[in-house]
Amino acid sequence: MAVRPRTGRPMVEVLRLAIVLLFTAAGHAVGTGLDDLLGRGEPETTRLVASVLGALTGYLAGGWLGRAVVRGVDTAGSALEHVPAAKLVAACIGAALGALAGLVVLLPVVLLPYQRYTVPVMLLVVLVLAYAGGRLGSARGADLGRFVGVRGRLDVRTPSRGSGVKVLDTSALVDARVVDVARAGFLEGTLVVPTFVLDELQALADAGEDHRRRSGRRGLEALHMLQDESLVAVEVTEESVPGVAEVDAKLATLCRQRGAALITTDGNLARVAEIGGVRVLNLHALADAVRPPVLPGERLVVRLVRPGRDAGQGVAYLDDGTMVVVEGGAGRIGEELPVDVTSIVQNRQGRMLFASCSGGDDVRTRR
Repeated sequence: MAVRPRTGRPMVEVLRLAIVLLFTAAGHAVGTGLDDLLGRGEPETTRLVASVLGALTGYLAGGWLGRAVVRGVDTAGSALEHVPAAKLVAACIGAALGALAGLVVLLPVVLLPYQRYTVPVMLLVVLVLAYAGGRLGSARGADLGRFVGVRGRLDVRTPSRGSGVKVLDTSALVDARVVDVARAGFLEGTLVVPTFVLDELQALADAGEDHRRRSGRRGLEALHMLQDESLVAVEVTEESVPGVAEVDAKLATLCRQRGAALITTDGNLARVAEIGGVRVLNLHALADAVRPPVLPGERLVVRLVRPGRDAGQGVAYLDDGTMVVVEGGAGRIGEELPVDVTSIVQNRQGRMLFASCSGGDDVRTRR
């Protein structure tokens, strides 16, 4: 059987030593007072006996207290292990602010007479305010985390509102490209996922048809990645829209109520939402906006400006700065000529086209 390491043993011994020293000093003081009371005239012996008794008492009490402290810390650690970091930080901030407010307000009380009474009362009030501040901060930790930019799932008490809020519909999660957009850093603010959208995804995931089941599971996995990878703040809301039955109408109404944008790939929903005054972020429109300016197989006219890195190559540039490497163009630097695009290389540094010299008049002019 494996022996569990006693990681708290050093702390127990440190606390025991502190208690032993404290009780030894107390025993020494009690011994002096006791000798004066009895009038024995042997203060050294009395102080020595009292100090030894104090040390023994401190050794026993220190061990008990040390183990109790370690057990309490371990219990607190186990209880807080699954508490979100935002909630813990908010609780600490709330407790600190409560204690500071108590100290500032009650500081003049220390100057009053009868400090043996006023100081304990002040400490009690400060502790109560610190506790109240910690509880309030803990209760609103997710809301605080949302405002300071915490990502991942947020169980907020107040609904997210404003231009930085975006509501996800079922089609956007099933499409799953929203995860790549978030990874690229183009999504900010808070993503709101209503529970009726989750119900739709769950219904798809439980469907009998394979393609519908795969779509539902892909949507649930996309939501899980948004939360688990902390790509953006995600708020799952149980907020309903009374009197509205259709999911599309609920989404449009929810967006209007919160002043939020709608992320979707559903063209019909996008048109209806825009008519209702909702700002729509269509992933298809985003993909079309960032697609390559030309595709393999297209023919265009370019002006070669310099030789390429390899033998026989010439280099041209499109208006947007895209480099075009033309095979067989090394001998025609400074000329305009038609080329056929053979391939496109896309990476984080940009886009590069590869082409070959061609003939013919059916060309797209690019300079």
